[in-house]
Amino acid sequence: MNYRYIGNSSHEIGGVVLALLFILHNMLNWRWYGYFFKGKQSLRRILMNLTNLLLVVAMVTVFVTGVLISVTVFAPLGIRSSSLFMHELHQGSAYASFILAAVHLGFHWEMLVAKCKNWLHIDGASRGWIIMSRSVSIIVITYGIYASFVNQIGDNLLMQHNFAGWGAEISLRGFLLDYFAIMGCYVGITYYLLQVLNIKKQGGLY
Repeated sequence: MNYRYIGNSSHEIGGVVLALLFILHNMLNWRWYGYFFKGKQSLRRILMNLTNLLLVVAMVTVFVTGVLISVTVFAPLGIRSSSLFMHELHQGSAYASFILAAVHLGFHWEMLVAKCKNWLHIDGASRGWIIMSRSVSIIVITYGIYASFVNQIGDNLLMQHNFAGWGAEISLRGFLLDYFAIMGCYVGITYYLLQVLNIKKQGGLY
């Protein structure tokens, strides 16, 4: 998300690795495409499918634009574009992918947490666990919202970021803290919104 910390070459190589992992993830879950229009289309399923489709589009856009603006890995192909819009599209789709990946994770968070509690033999109904998990959630979501504004996530999504004005460079530790919090924020918001939808569904409100 910020190649100033690793350099352009590592950034591009990392992008290639990410693309391969993305392809592998889709290959392992290829059945999802076959069941896209089958079965009951609940609100949760519609929202999850929409998120997944948008994530695929955003990720493919990141990879295609990354190839077109590459100055290292794909430079020998001679297809490099000097268009500022292509750079902005690459950055905008990267931030969209980041947020959508967090939302995608949020849809599966309940399952992942359940597996972790089972592995660690944690009683999810215990008062201590409930207080701790909710306290951590509040802290992460609150700080994630703050970090989103500080790191101009909205401007980056709308491709309004000025490359010449990235501002003062924070430490790598601070950068990682901010972006883990931002991802955790969207994971948490998605998870709790789904809990609200489940309560409404059980109450027969939709």
